[in-house]
Amino acid sequence: MNKSKLISRIAVASAAALCLLPSGAEAQTDHGAENTLRIMSYNILNGKQIDGKTFNYERQISVIRGMNADLVTLDEVDSITERSKGHFVLREYAAALGMHHFYSPTIDFQGGKYGIGMLAKKFPQRITRIALPGREEKRTLIIAEYPEYIFASTHFSLTPADQLKSIAILRSEAAKHNKPFFVAGDMNFTPESEAGKLLSKYFTLLTDPKQPTFPADAPKEAIDYIALFKNKEADNVVLLRRGVVNEPKASDHRPVYADVRFATRADKLFCSDPYLQNITSSGVSVMYQTNAVVHTWVEYGTDTVKTKTARTLLAGQEPCFDIENKVRIDSLEPGRKYYYRVCAQEVLLNEAYRKILGGTVKTAWHSFTLPSPDTRNFTAVIYNDLHEQDGVMNSLAQILKNNGIKADLTFFNGDCVPEPRDRAHAIERVNVLMRGADAADVPTFIIRGNHEIRNSYSAGMLSLTDNFDGKTYGAFSWGDTRFVVLDCGEDKPDDFWVYYGLNDFTKLRLDQKAFLEKELKSKEFKKARRHILINHIPIWGDKDVYTDNYHPWTALWSPLLEKAKFDVNLTAHAHFFYVIEKGKQGNPMPCIGGGGPSMGGKEVGTAMVLQKNGDKLRLRVFGADGRTLLDRDL
Repeated sequence: MNKSKLISRIAVASAAALCLLPSGAEAQTDHGAENTLRIMSYNILNGKQIDGKTFNYERQISVIRGMNADLVTLDEVDSITERSKGHFVLREYAAALGMHHFYSPTIDFQGGKYGIGMLAKKFPQRITRIALPGREEKRTLIIAEYPEYIFASTHFSLTPADQLKSIAILRSEAAKHNKPFFVAGDMNFTPESEAGKLLSKYFTLLTDPKQPTFPADAPKEAIDYIALFKNKEADNVVLLRRGVVNEPKASDHRPVYADVRFATRADKLFCSDPYLQNITSSGVSVMYQTNAVVHTWVEYGTDTVKTKTARTLLAGQEPCFDIENKVRIDSLEPGRKYYYRVCAQEVLLNEAYRKILGGTVKTAWHSFTLPSPDTRNFTAVIYNDLHEQDGVMNSLAQILKNNGIKADLTFFNGDCVPEPRDRAHAIERVNVLMRGADAADVPTFIIRGNHEIRNSYSAGMLSLTDNFDGKTYGAFSWGDTRFVVLDCGEDKPDDFWVYYGLNDFTKLRLDQKAFLEKELKSKEFKKARRHILINHIPIWGDKDVYTDNYHPWTALWSPLLEKAKFDVNLTAHAHFFYVIEKGKQGNPMPCIGGGGPSMGGKEVGTAMVLQKNGDKLRLRVFGADGRTLLDRDL
């Protein structure tokens, strides 16, 4: 058979790959998340079927493809021999499977070579080939080194004495590495043999020694193994599942496989520090993301000795299925300072009747102080339009520190997490902001701007915050001050072509009109002594503050807001600092606009500092270039 015909037959056979495998564990091709690994070992009998005569490369390839393994040991592999009709079999298997291949010939045979092979989805850092003893024929060991682990392929001698020497060599090589060391192959001995007992002394068998693999049509002996060297690093590996593929004809051996998961390093389990959300006079939400699914809880108290625990339950169950975590702590005392830390155990395996948890990892202690109805002093910091310019925020944070300003709460008033393209990007950018705002100890509010609305993960990003009951607008009290937050939506009409009909911000604005009607009549709003309105796109202004001169919310909301007594409107969007005094543009309150994402010039970045001290309310605006742009009492 020539190469083109071989590949053609493989392509046809691939469509029937799962038909060659029975239902059950063997047919599972999706073996888990990125930190899992599927290892497979298969003695392919030179590509022949169980009868030892009929070559059927495509069937063997279909078996391998059906298992979707990351690493495969192939034993008894020909290279350009007469019986393979001049084919380099390993290379053609690799090409059909889209994998890298590494060959280690052991003997010359029929004008070519005969030996063992390794298939790998990822290219290793290093490949080493080591000779092993073999009296009846030469034997070999292929070692592939990866950043996180070592994988070795082998095919042991039939002679017991050679097998014992081979295990000694294998053990010596494994001991050279401070990584998990896996080995797979046909070892030609049973678990009860002297060699089998020696292997089990130094290696953990990942395959089931009670499941025979040979001969394939009626298995009686387990001689094909996948094993893990017993070093310290092996403690970070968990066996998820294992099996023998029920394939009685494709070769004289049945393939074996093992799925393992690597525990996440303790210092990598948390994506970043936790951050505080949705703080009230009696509770707070602690949010954080992890690099693995975890069982998690929060320890908290008025000191770090006598603590309580809080965790999240959904209908009686912990939601151990995602990396986004939120724990609500309620029934707290207003005005009290509390300490807390987050604890987590990686969920390495979560099956119906079997679960494996990793070690407990704990964050440092953090603290927060709840506002109370009597709170009359606070400092709020407002950033806007950072547009991923971290240097601007860092500069502003340092300026605030130099001026002795420490926030009690922080707002990001739009376009600070712009255009999130996927969850990883959103998590990364949110945590950059949270670290910059010391959000593990200072509650924060991420207000949506028009750029947070854009890109594929814009709606998904809402789950990374917990203010306003899942809405992008709302109101809350901080002592005797009432904050009202609005969301204007996009800065262009809903039917603008770039939205493809996927937006309906008209309804969002109508919903907020109804919200305002209720809020402005509420007991909380009327009781408050001070009132702050915050939104990203300006409600009032001239054409300079609107990027497209589109602002339907003005006519919709202004009649309501004109009747309320707000002290100030803090806004953004225009990318330059401005002040619109009360009444200049029909605005019933002073409007202060924050700057842009620059270190200087017209678009200089700004940090607003709103400080309340008793009855006095002071607003300062600092530029990233070090200037004080505004300092006034409200």
